[in-house]
Amino acid sequence: MSWVTDVILIFNVAEQYDDNEELLDSVSALDNINAWLEENDYGKLIDIGEYAGGGKYMQANVYGGAFNFLKINEFIALVKDQQWHEPENVQLLIQDEQESRFTLHTLTTE
Repeated sequence: MSWVTDVILIFNVAEQYDDNEELLDSVSALDNINAWLEENDYGKLIDIGEYAGGGKYMQANVYGGAFNFLKINEFIALVKDQQWHEPENVQLLIQDEQESRFTLHTLTTE
């Protein structure tokens, strides 16, 4: 038996750079999120932006995954607790099984 939750995490390309505008090897917030997912045997979020159509690179980072029995409230809290450079530009979309659409969760009230 399964209960699938679809997750899409979108964040600005600025998250890939440090304060000196040097390209980072990875995004620590995403690394922390994926570590939690893997520690809880969910798998991890993968870059789905590379599958976008058109002839240009996306101007945002788009990661996604489908997880069985995801602890949604814990996951939302985890994403919000990360040290994002631009939290106002982070969007978390979640669609739980039997829901007809995604729910948007933002990190700020703006």
